[in-house]
Amino acid sequence: MNKVLLLITLLSNGCFGQNTDGDNLFDTPQVHTIYINFSQGNYWSLLTSNKAYDDANDSSSYIPAEVVLDGITVDSVGIQFKGNSSYYNYPSNKKPFTLDFNEYISGQKFDGLKKLNLNNMYQDPAFMREKMFLDFCQEKGIYGPRSNYAKVYLNGTYWGLYLMVERIDKTFLKDRFDNKDGNLWKGDGSGAACANLEYHGSLQSYYDCYELKTNETANDWSSLVDLTDQINNTPDAVFRDSVEAVMNTNSFIKAWAAYNLFCDFDSYPYRYTHNYYTYQNSLTENFEWIVWDVSTAFGLDIPMTITQIENISVEYISPITTDRPLANRMLANSTYRDTYLQYICSYANNDFNAVNLDPKIDLYYNLIKSDVYADPMKMYTDSNFDDNISMNITVGSTNYPGLKSFIVNRNMSVISELANLGYSNCPEIGLGLEELKSQYNTIIYPNPFSTTATISTSLALTDATFTVYGQNGQILKVINKINGNEFVFDNSDLQSGFYYGVITQNNQYISHVKMIIEK
Repeated sequence: MNKVLLLITLLSNGCFGQNTDGDNLFDTPQVHTIYINFSQGNYWSLLTSNKAYDDANDSSSYIPAEVVLDGITVDSVGIQFKGNSSYYNYPSNKKPFTLDFNEYISGQKFDGLKKLNLNNMYQDPAFMREKMFLDFCQEKGIYGPRSNYAKVYLNGTYWGLYLMVERIDKTFLKDRFDNKDGNLWKGDGSGAACANLEYHGSLQSYYDCYELKTNETANDWSSLVDLTDQINNTPDAVFRDSVEAVMNTNSFIKAWAAYNLFCDFDSYPYRYTHNYYTYQNSLTENFEWIVWDVSTAFGLDIPMTITQIENISVEYISPITTDRPLANRMLANSTYRDTYLQYICSYANNDFNAVNLDPKIDLYYNLIKSDVYADPMKMYTDSNFDDNISMNITVGSTNYPGLKSFIVNRNMSVISELANLGYSNCPEIGLGLEELKSQYNTIIYPNPFSTTATISTSLALTDATFTVYGQNGQILKVINKINGNEFVFDNSDLQSGFYYGVITQNNQYISHVKMIIEK
């Protein structure tokens, strides 16, 4: 593997540390190629009428097509339009799709996956807001789908650049939680504005607010009702104990911290209480939080000025605190509030900053630039795309925060507010050493560091190699014959900056760490 491709691979790898279905599609940032070939001459009208019928009747209708994905032909794949605003408000025929490999041929999959979503990146001049957020989730152990880019062709005509996104289904559950038998709910029912985890009492209200996506025949909603009962109706003195008994609260708090940093306000704590899943893990019986549809990240579609968005409080909840009971009661609980602020402080000091994110933005910009330019139905001009990578732009009457400028300004605002609240220079994630080893496979401490740091891995190494890469993929240093679980890295010959350290053994990639040297 050449050094540039290796760096690209590192930038995309999540921290779950396991082989999962879909790795070939999602592990390395790349632009896949998807040809969708319809035999029906009226395929567009069929897709359109199916979409209208499905939205009116809460159903799911497909038409068959041949799909050629990266040169591999798959017959009889179910194709349908998806989405709400991204479908109805997109100003051209670049509609979002769902591909179902299993719809007509039972058991048919691609790279272990039954379905894929193709998102049209509606309202995103930079073509990477959702991608950046989902990558962040993978890197920080926040449950959410993986994503990658795809050039899509319909009957041989280039239809545009899409974001290919993993589905939240039983395959996802098995890969992330090692079980798939629990109940999975989507906070996006016919009355999705009420999927706010309030206690509704009557079952009909829950049916209107959520969608049960697994075990539909059993149709047992009692555990979801109990979850909302614990969130809303327990006294303050026992609130934390009650919620901990039914929910993995860290799975929500980590996602909440990311929502706030990225200003993705089309999410539970903010404007609309939808765009999430919650899964009752059958191994623990506790609910897990799963992020979904984060397309408004980096401050999109918010009725505020860009300056107001970038300076929103870390304790902001909208529209009113009483309408978001989980977030509201957590902020009122000293332990939960501290946990949330520790997470957002850790992310802001170690992850959500220009040093960490700008190289990835540059990587994606260069990866997709030619395909964005060639996209015949994109919403924005080439100049809009180029400019919005770094700076704010205005198209019509709408302002779009620049990715890089947003990161700098948002980071400064959050760190300043946290310092006033008594939180500063928070360590990575805030887990203990052994927990970090278990979750992240390899860690470096301290980080940042000036002279030496210890690199610790959960794997026993034998004659391994540690290679240090600069941000441009150049090899700067190589250490050979590493054995055991720990070794000391001496950076005396490196300048201050951001680096990647890669561990290989027998010419096979093992793990990597991100290093910040401050002299």
